[in-house]
Amino acid sequence: MEKTIKKRKLFKRGLKGELSDFMLKIISLIIAVIIWFAMSITKYPTVKKTILNVPVSFSISGTTAESKGLSALSYKDFTVDVEIQGMNYEIGTYSADDLIATIDTDQVTKEGTYKLDIDVKSKHSADKCTIISVTPPTKEIKFDQLDTIKMPMTVSAPNVSAQEGFTLKETSITPAEIEISGPEKELDRIDKVVAEYTNQLTLNEDMTVSTDSIILYDADSNRLDSTNCTLSLSSVDISFVVYKKISMNLAASFINVPPGFDLETLPYSISASSLQVITPQLDAESTEDVQLNPISMYDITKGKVFKTEIDSILSNGEINQSGEDIVEVDFDLSGYEQKTFTLKASKIEVLNVPQGKQASIDNELISGVTIIGPAKVIKKLKASDLTAVIDLSDAEANGSISHELKIYCKDHNDVWNIGTHEAVVTISESSSSSSAAATSSGA
Repeated sequence: MEKTIKKRKLFKRGLKGELSDFMLKIISLIIAVIIWFAMSITKYPTVKKTILNVPVSFSISGTTAESKGLSALSYKDFTVDVEIQGMNYEIGTYSADDLIATIDTDQVTKEGTYKLDIDVKSKHSADKCTIISVTPPTKEIKFDQLDTIKMPMTVSAPNVSAQEGFTLKETSITPAEIEISGPEKELDRIDKVVAEYTNQLTLNEDMTVSTDSIILYDADSNRLDSTNCTLSLSSVDISFVVYKKISMNLAASFINVPPGFDLETLPYSISASSLQVITPQLDAESTEDVQLNPISMYDITKGKVFKTEIDSILSNGEINQSGEDIVEVDFDLSGYEQKTFTLKASKIEVLNVPQGKQASIDNELISGVTIIGPAKVIKKLKASDLTAVIDLSDAEANGSISHELKIYCKDHNDVWNIGTHEAVVTISESSSSSSAAATSSGA
């Protein structure tokens, strides 16, 4: 029991000792702060300090400059270094965040370049903070009346070309327009805006590139200083469209050619035997054969010239590069003659009569049949030498129809008839079909 009491007394004494040490430390700290504060006031009452990189705020809101529509040209944010003086306990911990730097624009009343003072003060109005120096102390700024214009852009790409067998069809720019803001007098000098691309390219396909080189020029193609201007675009896309060059070999084509006629005997010439064309089909053959608009043999007479518009024989997107808009087919029929005949209906052959049908010609004569050919042939040609044919492969119903005749000479493959001729044909059931139908009905 006696030992337990002694232990308790020793514990209490230890606890009191530890509390006493802690209190002594607290008191010592307080005394040290008081001594430092007293020394700051008495021995070091004021101090000087340099604050680096203080951001400068710039605004003309509510100023005379704003009321007159002036704006600062090409202004960029900057910082200053500031030397201050004050009580150590007030400014000792100052940083750039504790100062306010502004540009004094009170003297700006018209266009011009001004050297403006930079004012600095403490953010803490209760602190006695003296500004000793500001570096730099002023800022030179140009003020002017600003405007905004919109202009189209052109492209300069002097080192871009197409490979052999191809051509650079067109160059376009996106966007096609740009907005430029700046002094009115400088904007008035701008005559054109050019997006320049100087890289070397040799193309055999379409390509799009980007460039950030946007240049302003005056009417004399002098490059303008764009320092005071603000462009709405920092870069643009330039698209190069490539076409392939092809050569078209032209040939005449004919319709309504008489049976057995030899087209090689026709004495004609074509004003252009070939055309140079460019096409967006980059996989197209370099050479292709193209037929002109078909010529009807019924229309070939002395002095007749047949014309084909080049655009009518081009595929979609193809562009004629020959410089000619029309190709002509001209026939030299100086050694040819023509003669007019009247054919008997008995000379008409009817082909491809529908099964179970019969056909009869209602005409007795086919007059006004004009045949043209070499003079030596025409002089000897007789009506009996001609053959007229009606092809009923397209007929089905009974009744009378007017049908085209094909007229030719079996013995001469170099003559043809001028114009069209028709005969009236009556189609009916054949006599054998009628008899069969009657027999079936009687039964």
